[in-house]
Amino acid sequence: MNTFKYVKVFLTSIDSGSFTRAGEILGYTQSNLTQMMKSFEEELGIPLLIKTKKGVEPTNEAKQLIPAMRAMISQEERFIQEADEIRGIRRGSIRIGSYVSTSAAWIPGVIAYYQSNYPEVEFNIIESGQEEMLHGLLSGDLDIALMSQPDQGEVDFIPVLDDPMVVVFPSEHELSRFEYVPVSELSRYPLIMTYPDYDTDAHKVLQMAGLESAVRYSFKDDFAVLSMVQNDLGISILPELSIERFSGEYDYRLLDPEAYRSLGIGVRSMKEAGPLTRSVISYITQNIK
Repeated sequence: MNTFKYVKVFLTSIDSGSFTRAGEILGYTQSNLTQMMKSFEEELGIPLLIKTKKGVEPTNEAKQLIPAMRAMISQEERFIQEADEIRGIRRGSIRIGSYVSTSAAWIPGVIAYYQSNYPEVEFNIIESGQEEMLHGLLSGDLDIALMSQPDQGEVDFIPVLDDPMVVVFPSEHELSRFEYVPVSELSRYPLIMTYPDYDTDAHKVLQMAGLESAVRYSFKDDFAVLSMVQNDLGISILPELSIERFSGEYDYRLLDPEAYRSLGIGVRSMKEAGPLTRSVISYITQNIK
């Protein structure tokens, strides 16, 4: 049984949602894919795919096998990368989870370096929040994540920088009189925040101050929050990295007491990381300031 080929066909089919799209990606005809999946199901003795109006989806039985299948593909990718590194070639693909802020500040430099030096390397950037990235690392859907330090040691974490948490408010707001805004002042204004599972660090500040009930509006995206603040609908707590590259009609100050998020790189296991993953981690730690 050509397990790796069948597994790759299966995963590409469910990720793309259709045999047609999977065939375009892998270079097979739809009839080829149908026959391969039929053979795979016969070999395993369980149904793997069901057709719906939306395309193809995994059966309940197949869902239980998906983590192991993704682990197989990751190991195959690592094997190929190891062999390529021996020959002095870096190529392959890497899946990076990232906040919107780290996508804007870090990712362009990383991709520019690899495009210039290793043009065969492919990057797949998935923008998401802290909890989604942690889940992606543990499930094998992500190779690395540009994230805050997790509370628990479920994954390996390489710190890169301490990013200050700041109070953001409209231009000429009365909070601009402070050099450092006391946390006690925040209760006087409606708070506009990202979701708790997206940016856990900002909500830790609220928890310590007992201000979680003061949150008026919540969004997934930092820049949706900034837009609300610019329209004088409230204030927010955001990481400095989220705002320093995006000009607008707002101002910001550090908190009193000061608060920071430890921003860096999460990886499920450095011991199991392939050469391309290790190379990208090394580049980021050496070049991101």
